[in-house]
Amino acid sequence: MLNSSKEEFRMMYEAEEKLWWYRILHEKILTEIQQKFSDKKNLSILDLGCGTGGLLNFLRQNNYINLQGIDYSEHSIHFSKLRNLNVQRMNIDDIQKVFQTQKFDVIICNDVFYCLDKSQIINALQNISFLLKSDGIFLSNNNAFNIFYGTHDIAVGGKWRFTLKDFQEFTSKTGLKIQSHSYWTWMLFPLVLSIRIFQQIQLKLGLIDTSKLVSDVSVPHVWLNEFFYKMVKIEEKTLRKGFFGSSLFLNVTRQSLP
Repeated sequence: MLNSSKEEFRMMYEAEEKLWWYRILHEKILTEIQQKFSDKKNLSILDLGCGTGGLLNFLRQNNYINLQGIDYSEHSIHFSKLRNLNVQRMNIDDIQKVFQTQKFDVIICNDVFYCLDKSQIINALQNISFLLKSDGIFLSNNNAFNIFYGTHDIAVGGKWRFTLKDFQEFTSKTGLKIQSHSYWTWMLFPLVLSIRIFQQIQLKLGLIDTSKLVSDVSVPHVWLNEFFYKMVKIEEKTLRKGFFGSSLFLNVTRQSLP
């Protein structure tokens, strides 16, 4: 969302604590942290591409106290600071230089890599490996499968949609190792896919003005929002390791030295 307007970031700011998708993602992050570190709350946590601060605020509400975030967008930083969060404006390429004296228990990078070139992704992962403690975890959510490409990708400047194989290739070059992964939401994918295919047809026919696109972060009606949320929670209980969906969630660690 590098070129998005302040109004669109305001929409994100207002949606992050309500929209079913954000709620699910934030809970996924929390679950992975708790499974790794139990009830330890003084963990050092860095959110790369923190957006308007919804995740950091959620973690703070769950009593995590050592939180930092970065984002390249001035609008993201503005709204994150409205939440009184410890954030700073920075390019992800510069994190090793800025945090060279710090190591983190948890590093998070959600839906950022899609706007980077492959060389930048590898460089970012190398920097993350450098900043991650030997027993730390790196958590990352990313848009998945080209078949789900749609107007949202254009609106946020997305260059890629990923598969597990892509990240296996990236991490093999960066000292990181994927511990677990899950595609989601597979229960909702027929609905999402039908919408995206319709958008693809409209784009091919020139029926959409791509210069006026905005991301789809608005909150639907309360009952529909809650329905989607409960569907994905059922999905998580039914099949923890999702096999298909529009997002790919990764739990990554540093490779052990021989």
